[in-house]
Amino acid sequence: MMRISKSPQERKQEIIEAALELFMSRGYEKTSISMIVERVGVAQGLFYYYFKSKEDVFQEAMQFYTDRLATEVIGDLLAPEAASIFERFSAVIEHLSSMFEASDLVFNSDLNTGLVKEIDIQLSYYFSVTLVEPVAVLISLLEEKIGQSLGDVNQLSAFVVFGIFGLLHGHHDIGHQRMPTPEFLATLLARTIGVDVAMLLKEKIEIPEGQI
Repeated sequence: MMRISKSPQERKQEIIEAALELFMSRGYEKTSISMIVERVGVAQGLFYYYFKSKEDVFQEAMQFYTDRLATEVIGDLLAPEAASIFERFSAVIEHLSSMFEASDLVFNSDLNTGLVKEIDIQLSYYFSVTLVEPVAVLISLLEEKIGQSLGDVNQLSAFVVFGIFGLLHGHHDIGHQRMPTPEFLATLLARTIGVDVAMLLKEKIEIPEGQI
């Protein structure tokens, strides 16, 4: 049977995805390079063609994880079905909380604490920046819906996004904490955006096709 040849980029991506699965299920310390290459079905020498070390592939796997998560969360925020701002944020936060629970196995492993903290902060910042634009879209649509200016939409969006991540991270250096109750979250969002809580809970927003 003819062997299928894959491009270097495809092969590298396979290694990254295999490494991510193992890191998420076993933790960093219990995942070895030999396990990663065995899962992909390639020689160990090929691993070192793409990566210098296990720490190197770990960082790329976490970047891939963050990109994938951002895409899914933006999909929740800007789902085409009519939904309130609160419903959209609730779906996002529920999604984030479950994903963070899974990632805490990695970030609480025996990996070098300094490296973990650096990666966690770096990816959290990157993720937050990625969400600012879609949240600004939501706030702009809310303005149109209620016929009221809410101020500088981009600054307001950044404040909301980074505030949510502050709630998720809390005061811990590494790891994440439980989200507050939906009632508290609705009140906090309403005060931050500058509208009544009832408006966030009841006013349905539709996302025009090709909005972002």
